[in-house]
Amino acid sequence: MTMEIRLLEESDAKAYWALRKEALKQDPGAFGETYTEATSYDNPVERVEKTIKKDHEHIFGAFINGRLLGVATLTLETAIKTKHRGYIGSVYVSPDARGNGAGAAIMKEIINWSREHAELEKLDLGVFTSNEPAFELYKKLGFEVVGIDKKSIRDEDGEFIDEYLMTYLL
Repeated sequence: MTMEIRLLEESDAKAYWALRKEALKQDPGAFGETYTEATSYDNPVERVEKTIKKDHEHIFGAFINGRLLGVATLTLETAIKTKHRGYIGSVYVSPDARGNGAGAAIMKEIINWSREHAELEKLDLGVFTSNEPAFELYKKLGFEVVGIDKKSIRDEDGEFIDEYLMTYLL
């Protein structure tokens, strides 16, 4: 098995969109957006291409044997007072790639990339309290819980889910 972690390029947009749809079907409780919402947009691949081109959005991907099987997005704050912050979201690893370190590798790459950008001082993320494997990974990598967002989202069954707010100081 060969694994490559890198920033996505416009040519990866179709593969990203396929993985995003898989993520929303496989783990609907792990994301704030539903499959129905995500697939309601016109030209979704074009939307991904536009995101990839943005200066403040960086999508990191895990390519295993040439296939995109894991992703995470780093969104950089652009306001003067918050330019030192980045937010990690939309983290997903396909069941085909779980257990081989792809999630940790993506997160480590984001941390390393962020350290090379002097303006960044901290990384934030949110993880639903129901997502124990992701929570444990983030803790292992050095993220600390700084709070809990009560009733962060309501799932398809109408149940509220809390979210751990976590920070990594660079």
